[in-house]
Amino acid sequence: MATAMALAGIGALCGPVAPSARAQAASADAASSPIDPAAMQAMDRMSAFLLTLGSFRVTADATTEQVLVTGQKIQFGGKVNILAKRPNAFKIVTDSDTQLREMYYDGKTFTIFAPRVGFYADFPAASSIGLTIDKAKRDYGIELPLADFFTWGTDQTLRSRVKEAMVVRPETIDDRKCMHYAFRQEKVDWQIWIEDGARPLPCKLVITNKDDPAMPQYTAVLHWDTQVTPGTADLAFTPPANAHRITMADVNAAATKGEGQ
Repeated sequence: MATAMALAGIGALCGPVAPSARAQAASADAASSPIDPAAMQAMDRMSAFLLTLGSFRVTADATTEQVLVTGQKIQFGGKVNILAKRPNAFKIVTDSDTQLREMYYDGKTFTIFAPRVGFYADFPAASSIGLTIDKAKRDYGIELPLADFFTWGTDQTLRSRVKEAMVVRPETIDDRKCMHYAFRQEKVDWQIWIEDGARPLPCKLVITNKDDPAMPQYTAVLHWDTQVTPGTADLAFTPPANAHRITMADVNAAATKGEGQ
C-alpha cells in the first residue's frame, strides 16, 4: 500500500473515497460469508477466457517492494514481457535496473538465461506450460512471474487456498473499465482488476506478502495483445556464441547470494 504520507496527500486533494454498496455489504457479512461467490465466478470467467487464447503477449509495468532492516520500504520498477503459445511454449523476459532474465520453454526444455553475464541453465521440462511452471518451482525454486494466470483454471488447489474473497467496486485502469476484486489466503493477500465486457482480461494485480511483518507488495499493470501469432523461432532459445552453460544448482547458489545481474 502507499505510505501514510502519500495517502494523506491523496485524501487532502480528493477527499475520502466511499466504498461501493456491494463492498460495504461484503465487509458487513464477512464473518458469516467470507467468500463472495461473485468474486470466485469472476476469476473462473477470466481463467476460462484465457484458456481460449491459443497465443498471446502480455506486458506488465511491475513494481516490487523490498524492506530494509530499519523497516523502510524501497520500491524498484521493472517490466515483464510474456509471449506464450498454448499448450507448450513461452518466452518470459523480466527486465529491471538490477536484473535481466530470459526464460524459455519449447515443450521439451526450460532454459533460464542471464544476458548481462552470459550464463544460462536448463532442465528437461514437462509436457505443458502448467506442469513446467510447477516443476520449476518445486524442483528448482524458480517462480515464474504472473504464473497463476496460466494455472487458475486447471489447478483446483489454487481455489482451495482462498480464505476470503470480495467484490470491491468498478474502477478505471488506463482507459479500461474494470471490476476490482480482493482475495485473502494464509500467506498472501491479493487484488485483481478484471476488464468488463467480452474480454475479461486482468488489468492489474497487487500481491501483499503477509509472511513478512512489513507486508511488502508486488504490483503489475497489464497490457494484452491477443492477436499475436508467435512462430517457433520467437519462442526458442539459441545461446549466443559467448554464452556459457551452467547447472541449475549454480543458478540457485547465485540467487541465494543475491547476485542479480
